Amino acid sequence: MINGFINPKFLLGGAFALALSVPGYAAETVNLTTVSGYAKTAAWVQIFEDVYVPAVNAKLAETGNYEINWNYGWGGSIVGPKGELEAIEVGLADIGVVQTVFHPDKLRVYDIAFATPFVTTDLDLVTRTVNDLTAEFPAMQQVWSDNGMHFLTTLAAVDNYQILLNGEYTGPESLNGLKLGGAGMNLRYVEGVGATGVSSTLADFYNGVASGLFDGAIAWATAAEAFKLYEAAPTYVKVDFGGVNSMALSVNEGIWEGLPEEVQIALNESAETYREALAKFSMEEAAQAIDDMVAAGATVVQVSQEDRKIWADGLANIAQEWATEVEATGAPGGDILDAYIAAMKAADQTILRDWSAE
Repeated sequence: MINGFINPKFLLGGAFALALSVPGYAAETVNLTTVSGYAKTAAWVQIFEDVYVPAVNAKLAETGNYEINWNYGWGGSIVGPKGELEAIEVGLADIGVVQTVFHPDKLRVYDIAFATPFVTTDLDLVTRTVNDLTAEFPAMQQVWSDNGMHFLTTLAAVDNYQILLNGEYTGPESLNGLKLGGAGMNLRYVEGVGATGVSSTLADFYNGVASGLFDGAIAWATAAEAFKLYEAAPTYVKVDFGGVNSMALSVNEGIWEGLPEEVQIALNESAETYREALAKFSMEEAAQAIDDMVAAGATVVQVSQEDRKIWADGLANIAQEWATEVEATGAPGGDILDAYIAAMKAADQTILRDWSAE
C-alpha cells in the first residue's frame, strides 16, 4: 500500500512483461506502466505523452524489433503526489516522474539549484548541468540505485521563483515583517529582507493570503496563474530567484536490467529530448502566464539589479549548508557545488553570488 492505495492489477504479477506480438510480425512487445501522482494537466505528464513516448516509439520503429505498450498511471490511479518514488521502487510501476524535491532524505543531492538562488533562470541549462554532474559524480547515480531505480534524466518545470503580495512593493524593506507562504528551501530566500517564510502548499496559498494568514507567497508564474494566486496577491514582484530542477525520470532497476539493450538505448536517448522539451515548454508557458496575469489585473514590479545583489549577499549561505548536508550522506557536496557554479560561469550566467567561493 502506498499513500493508502493499492492497484489490484499489480497484485497479479509484475508490471513488466515481454511477449511476442501478433503472429507474423517480428516485433516483440514490451509492456511499461508509467506513474505520476499528477494528471495530464501537469506539464511533465503532458510532455511525457506528447514528446517522450513518440520519441521512444520512433527510435524503436527504426529496426522494428520491439514496440512498447504504454500503460499510463497518472493522477492518482496508482499513487498520489509524493508516492512515485516508492511506487517505482517496489514495482507498482515501471517508469515515471519522481518529484526529487519531496525526498530530501533520499535525494538531497538533487536540490542543488534550490540551494543556489540568484544564479540562473535557464531551465535547459540547469537540467543539462545536473545531468552532467550525475554522469561525473557516481554518488549522484548511487542514490537512485539505493532506492531500486535507474536514473534517466533530470527534469524541471519551475522556471523562476518570484513573490506575489497582497500589498504594494516599494523595495526589499517593504517585505520586513511580512509572512510569505512557501515550501522547502525557498522559505530561506526571504530571511535576509526580514520576511518570514511559512511552510505551506501551492494549493493552500490562495486561501492563506485571502484569509490574512500570509501577506503573500513565493511561487512561479505558471503556478500563480493556474491557481489564480494573483487575485489574492495581485502584486507580482520579479525578484528572479531563479529556476530549479525538482523532478527526475527513473525506471525500476530490476525492470531496467531485464529490458533488451535496444529498448534501453531508446529510453535513454529519448530522455534528453523529453528534458529539453519540458524545459522549453515551461519557460514559454511562464512568459505567457505573466502576460495573462497582467491582463487580469496583476501588477508586475521588477526588482532592481542593485537590490537583487544586496538581497543575495544578505542571505545565509544556504549553498554551503546544503553541501554539508550532502557530504553527511557520503556524497561530495562541496565538489558538486563547485562544479555546478563553474558550469554556470562557463555558460555566462549573471551570478549575483558565487556560492562556491565561501
